[in-house]
Amino acid sequence: MEDLAEAAIAAGDTLPKLDKLDLASIERLTESAIEHENLPALMSLAKINKYAVSNTLNPERLVSLGRMAGSGGVYTPRLFFVMRGVLDVKRRKILKRLTRSSILKLSLRVASEGLRGDLPVRGEYEYQTDFDLEETMEQVLERYPAGIPVLQRKDIVGIERRERQKNGVLILDASGSMMGERNINAALSAAVMAYSMRQDKFGVIAFNTKAFLIKGIKDHIPTNEIMDRILDLEAVGYTNIEDALKMGAIQLKGIKSRFKWAILLTDGAYNKGEDPRYLCKQYEKLHVINLPGGKKWGERVCKDLARLGGGRYVTVRNYNEVPRALMKIMRSPW
Repeated sequence: MEDLAEAAIAAGDTLPKLDKLDLASIERLTESAIEHENLPALMSLAKINKYAVSNTLNPERLVSLGRMAGSGGVYTPRLFFVMRGVLDVKRRKILKRLTRSSILKLSLRVASEGLRGDLPVRGEYEYQTDFDLEETMEQVLERYPAGIPVLQRKDIVGIERRERQKNGVLILDASGSMMGERNINAALSAAVMAYSMRQDKFGVIAFNTKAFLIKGIKDHIPTNEIMDRILDLEAVGYTNIEDALKMGAIQLKGIKSRFKWAILLTDGAYNKGEDPRYLCKQYEKLHVINLPGGKKWGERVCKDLARLGGGRYVTVRNYNEVPRALMKIMRSPW
């Protein structure tokens, strides 16, 4: 059995279904998985016996995982959430840094330029710009009631497109889940938001039993620190959407612009706090991304929150679809 696992690791494949392996065998296979840079195999071994893997993951071997962190998808973050409870402070710190690096690289692949909405501003026409025909006709009729002698450039109403500043709050469900999937999703979504809105005002809230302010909408916090705050959250089974929406409304209240919105990521199955639907009226726009794995009644809650909040409702089949769903909403949040 160990020979089959060794061959799979060397070939870069996932591990076959393994029967009982002793401690020494798992430690040897862990060394092999690191040597061959096979993160899926390493993750499988950690699920079998995280203590055996912990015995092998000395700081030097952890540092060598850095080469895999960027190309390993979500395996490094998953490994962090499985192993963080059995690693000492030094090794946990190293693995968290690698996890953060992996998430930031993933978010860079998703985030792109050109998300900022154009705000048309009318003024004097300039060459190579758009012009407003209807406004131009009205202006010409006002200026020349007796007839148009010669149409001049100043008579044409031009349209200058200016970037509209975004003001948004991301509200992330980080309640209990296997292998920290929701924490990983929350950290990745926050990183995408941070890259896409680096010139705008944005806040980040995560919640489980209660809401946690990760980044205030007017705060200036490095993306690395935002990641660390989310990664340090303990995954618990309770889901308090009410507390999160209250905190989000408070954050947006401090922004005077009417172009402000929130995006809520959850499965809607709250089991702490009151029914959150009454809070929708406190939002200009409340968009909802329905996370997978929830219950039918939670889906109804998500749809109602989006409808009552005047926002968009998007459902995803798996967590890999979340970042792009987030980007889709952020392209046109109004």
